[in-house]
Amino acid sequence: MDPPLDLQPSMMVLRVWTKCCYRPRLLWGLLSTLMVLLTLRFLISGGHEELLSHSLPYFMSGGGHPISPPLLPSSDDFLLLPPPEACSPRAPSLLVLVVSAPYHKTQRQAIRSTWGGARWAGKFTVQTFFALGLPQKPSFQAALELEAAKHQDLVQGRFLDTYGNLTLKTLSLMGWAANHCPGFLFLVKVDDDIFLNLPGLAEELEHHITLAPTYLGQIHWRARPNRDSRSKYYIPTSLYPAERFPLYCSGAVYVLSGAAVPILLGASRHVPLVPVEDVFVGLCAHWAGIAPQHLARLTGGDHFPPDRCCYQGILLSVHKVTPVEIAAVWDSTTPYKEMCQVWQWALGYLWCKALAWTADL
Repeated sequence: MDPPLDLQPSMMVLRVWTKCCYRPRLLWGLLSTLMVLLTLRFLISGGHEELLSHSLPYFMSGGGHPISPPLLPSSDDFLLLPPPEACSPRAPSLLVLVVSAPYHKTQRQAIRSTWGGARWAGKFTVQTFFALGLPQKPSFQAALELEAAKHQDLVQGRFLDTYGNLTLKTLSLMGWAANHCPGFLFLVKVDDDIFLNLPGLAEELEHHITLAPTYLGQIHWRARPNRDSRSKYYIPTSLYPAERFPLYCSGAVYVLSGAAVPILLGASRHVPLVPVEDVFVGLCAHWAGIAPQHLARLTGGDHFPPDRCCYQGILLSVHKVTPVEIAAVWDSTTPYKEMCQVWQWALGYLWCKALAWTADL
């Protein structure tokens, strides 16, 4: 039944008003939702920390001491070394050094058969080696010598492989790189439970090619020394009396430019040999006046559930990944840019965080 004739004009006005007002409100709601998502994506992905880290060189107190000659090991400081031709006639642009333990053969093999087997990443040539110390059981050395002969990628220092000697291991691998692979553009230090997205990392590092020394990773802000003598992270006040550390990058994975490595090796002469290696590298960088730069997608100590889009697309590294997970998520056939759907690229780091939160429920 039609409304009375005297009401029809009023209803027409109401319909027109509703249409005119509903659309702007809908558009405003969509824009507000989009702004909230973009803000969350920016904050959760650590974009604010990346912006802040760019200003660090202007606010760093201390540091900038005169450059000292690098502290370089001799060949006698190593028991096992790759052959000289491993870095000749030209060093790789991207030199990846994986910190491993003598007994972690399964982890090393998982890396060799997946991301560590790559020889190119974007515009960079790549070579991956494994740094380790002496096994606590001398009888295991024979197995390491067989592995080294087969793969020619072990760098073994003459020190016992323990957590307390991790700083010595880092100095060893940096010294070997400076001595035996001079000319690399970037050194990537990673743990052997890291999944490294080399194509994504190479694309990021194209924006960091510079003559200035560069130190990239996930920054620890205002960290305090552990004073609990029962902890493996214990640092006594006699060794480091300050209440806070200078800013430093997570030791799970960080990147040093070729120019930074000899400077840090020189600074190591003047810095206390703290047993927490990422702190030690940060102290060396602070002494030398090298400000760390925050890369949120180098995820440091964070772990994410296996997902090809996150592991080989959005993130640059993932920590605490088992050999089985490394093999399961590896895809060498799909191009880097095709690992994710458009909407996953749009959400970016927020998508991977959502997966991690869901897995923890």
